[in-house]
Amino acid sequence: MVAVALAILGAATAVGLTEKDGVESVQSLLREESPDVFLAKATLQQYLSRVVRRDWDGVKRLTHPKARALQPWAMRNDELKTFEFKSARSAGPGAVVIEMAEDVYHRDSEAMSTGDPAVYMLFKSRGSWRVGDRKAGAHLRSVSNDAVRTGYPGWVDHAGLAQARRESRVAAKHR
Repeated sequence: MVAVALAILGAATAVGLTEKDGVESVQSLLREESPDVFLAKATLQQYLSRVVRRDWDGVKRLTHPKARALQPWAMRNDELKTFEFKSARSAGPGAVVIEMAEDVYHRDSEAMSTGDPAVYMLFKSRGSWRVGDRKAGAHLRSVSNDAVRTGYPGWVDHAGLAQARRESRVAAKHR
């Protein structure tokens, strides 16, 4: 990892970036999110884009099979308009939590709320990431990894757990 960082720093200075710019580039690389977090965020991006477009079949395909309460198509009076990723983290093998800020149009009051916080839980199931739950009004710091693991037993299927464990061992070897 150090060799890669030095190579990037050398390449950055060779193309005319200052040493400070090169160090900042290396630091951003080192802060790069894990593949699980990246893929879970991509899944949530697809999911929420489909909610905005009201593509309920697409939303259902990205919804975890155990998610009973997560039914955005049932919210007739509220319409998600835009969303922004705030932060994300792994909550254990096969589980990721993501904080979003959402802009929602409320038909009843004909008003728009902006930046509403929500935390989504995504789980590895059937070989891909699925949206499992949404905690409206929550922030990432208020959702512990233990709460996700104990509150959603069996949501990460055996294949997903095995794959997550293999990936974490491979990632640990390359650090």
